[in-house]
Amino acid sequence: MRLQSSLIFLGKNDLKIFLRHLTGWSIFIGYELTFILFSGGRIGSPFDIACYYALNIVLFYFNALVLFPFGIRSKSRSLIVIPILVVFEMVAYLLIKYCLDFLLSIPADGFPDELSYIKIMLVPNIYRGIYFIGFSALYWSILRTSTFRKRAFDSETKQLTTEKENAELERNLAEAMNAYLQQQINPHLLFNTLTFIHNTYYKYSKAASQCVLLLVDIMRFTLDDVDINGRTKLSKEVEQIENFIEINQLRFDHELRIDFRYQADTESPVIIPLILLTLTENIFKHGYLRKKDEHAKLHISVNEHNELTFSSWNLKKHEPEVKRRRSLGIKNVIKRLEHSYKHQYDLRMVDEEESFGVELKMQL
Repeated sequence: MRLQSSLIFLGKNDLKIFLRHLTGWSIFIGYELTFILFSGGRIGSPFDIACYYALNIVLFYFNALVLFPFGIRSKSRSLIVIPILVVFEMVAYLLIKYCLDFLLSIPADGFPDELSYIKIMLVPNIYRGIYFIGFSALYWSILRTSTFRKRAFDSETKQLTTEKENAELERNLAEAMNAYLQQQINPHLLFNTLTFIHNTYYKYSKAASQCVLLLVDIMRFTLDDVDINGRTKLSKEVEQIENFIEINQLRFDHELRIDFRYQADTESPVIIPLILLTLTENIFKHGYLRKKDEHAKLHISVNEHNELTFSSWNLKKHEPEVKRRRSLGIKNVIKRLEHSYKHQYDLRMVDEEESFGVELKMQL
């Protein structure tokens, strides 16, 4: 249970690395002990073995993960710093090794002369220290090379991703420019056709011809009356709302009951186009506007602080709920408001059984 609670804090990657190192050391220690046994040597108790190998393993990782990285940070002086640090490390290793020898390897007849013992064990201990420092340096080199390769791979991948994104952006820009040029051509063809229809049928139906002209005005507004920042004068938007109301009144022989009011306390406020016009269109699309004693309301006002208030209310048509849900107008309005007036608007809708109301407040 304790091992589980310790390992739970390791990530999946860290756990794999830990198990690989554990397996490697197990194989290495097993190999050395087997070699000593078969060559007629004597090994100590499991506790002695654990202490000596713990010292060697600590030397290995200290050298690879602390000493070499610290020395490399000194950059130009690393060729001097690293050898000096290795010498100090070796001295510390020898001192700890002798301490372990005196504490763990006490012979039955006691220690021989300490100085003689130190001289006898000096060369084997130095060899053992250099042995693990060498393996540690090799491990550090492999680790460092692997790190550099990973960085180079990540950098190359990032560069390729950036190039791919740039290529996609260029392609999208070309497609957008194509679409823009096409949209410039198509509406003008439509305007010319609508003008022809107006001129041809004016003598037969003045109301229908007037509807055509009002529709042309609305369409020209969506294309031409927008500045470089994608905004238009509020007065222009309101003018198209009036045109839209007039078109619908002509369609229904002026039987629609709608109370439209506009008031602005500031001159020439600007707004992104078609926001208010889309909300107005929603009234005529889903509203019932022929009840004599119930007028639909459409009020637009701007105060001296350039705060716009749009409020509408109308009775609902008796139409399937699914059809109302399919309306994308208000959803598109919300997306455009989020894009251009984030945290600067408040849109509320009151959807009752018989009526529907909208209130939009926004800072222009």
